[in-house]
Amino acid sequence: MKKKYIYLPLLFLVFLFFADKIFLLDFFQTSFYQEGNPVYYTQRRHLFEKLQKDESLKDKNLLLAFGDSRAYPYSIKTLPSSFANDWTVYNFSGPQAVPAYGFFWFRKIIEAGIRPQAVFYVISPEGFDDSKGLFYEPFLRLGADQEFKNTYWEKFSFSDRLEIWKENFFSIRKIKPGFKLFWNRLTGGKLKLYRADQNHENLILELGNGEQLAYASASNNPKKLEKDALRLKSIYLSGFTLGETEFFFVEEFLKLAEKEGIKAYLIWPKVYPGYREGYYELGLEKTWWPRVRELAFKYGASAADMNTLSSCDLYYDGSHQSVLCILEQSEILMNDFTGKKKLP
Repeated sequence: MKKKYIYLPLLFLVFLFFADKIFLLDFFQTSFYQEGNPVYYTQRRHLFEKLQKDESLKDKNLLLAFGDSRAYPYSIKTLPSSFANDWTVYNFSGPQAVPAYGFFWFRKIIEAGIRPQAVFYVISPEGFDDSKGLFYEPFLRLGADQEFKNTYWEKFSFSDRLEIWKENFFSIRKIKPGFKLFWNRLTGGKLKLYRADQNHENLILELGNGEQLAYASASNNPKKLEKDALRLKSIYLSGFTLGETEFFFVEEFLKLAEKEGIKAYLIWPKVYPGYREGYYELGLEKTWWPRVRELAFKYGASAADMNTLSSCDLYYDGSHQSVLCILEQSEILMNDFTGKKKLP
């Protein structure tokens, strides 16, 4: 009788293995809305479907916005009013998104036969630090599909490949369901929030074309901003190492834009001066940015450093400007696009 108990751990592992496969269901893979950052990555798949069905593109010019959370506000609402009737804007930015995420969606959109007239590609130095693990988490885990992983497998680090192998074996590693969130929703009778048509965060994104305009502020709180800038510098700029992975994907993005005859803008977003000092202490304006400008020049794109071009000094936090500043910055970019006032 005692010998039978030695099989219990094995049977339990077998049970876990098969129970784990429930997360391979299409609902969990494409429409499982948790909260916070994962919502954006799930919503973008549905935004792509919306873009493909948008009949207005037959009569209007298309502008696409890509990047991290600093690209959230780019939308038809933040373009100069003179462009409102002739343009449509879709925003495929994502929280903590590395530049590869922008290339992932740009490539899929072009392959779907959709050709924008212009693209705003917001890239931040933090995304180029391979040592921080942002390539896998959140991009490869939440944003990339299997076809992308297969195509660019050789560009992934060993640690990123290992994480992908793990999630292929246990699908729960890819979904990472929040059990505390599940319990709160279960006991609160709010399991419906996992559905796209009931999730409040998703519905806000669905109001437009993927933009998020919540980072709004009409005045600054210097003490709060300085404190936030110090916190963010300790997280993202401490031990900063400029890697090569994202330069590859930025170049692939620009190659594709040039091939398709699409005007691309590489945008270095403006951040609070206390945080921006961290960029300059690392010498990124002398190392990282010149390489970005060289790539832009090589492929007929334009590079815009909003830290120097933009006069707007309103900030939501140490890392993000107020939405009000994007109005000015969109005008700077569109003036260049139309030839009204070219970028320096």
